[in-house]
Amino acid sequence: MTDKAATLPESFLLLLEQEEKRRQQREDSGLPALTILIDAAHSGGGQARHVRRFLLGLYNASHWPFELNRLRALDTELQQAALQVLALDWNGREVHTYVPGGDELFQAWWEQESKA
Repeated sequence: MTDKAATLPESFLLLLEQEEKRRQQREDSGLPALTILIDAAHSGGGQARHVRRFLLGLYNASHWPFELNRLRALDTELQQAALQVLALDWNGREVHTYVPGGDELFQAWWEQESKA
């Protein structure tokens, strides 16, 4: 066995640990950001529709493609929250599953936005 082959399992474990830390960081920042976006989506303010469209884009991108220009309509806090939630989506778990009743919530937004 070469030295390179002997370190392979150790290197692989290190990579797994690093990826788990990144996944946890995305979750730690993404979950509060998701709460911010959900609150904004319910606010009825001018940014609410853009936030709902962003979240629906994560929910079903083929039906709700998200135009990046919509991010420009959001204030800085909501823009940053959207990017954190996008990173959270990279964890391989659908965003609506982080929220109790998430499927029903996103379906309600689906209906609301379909009428708009």
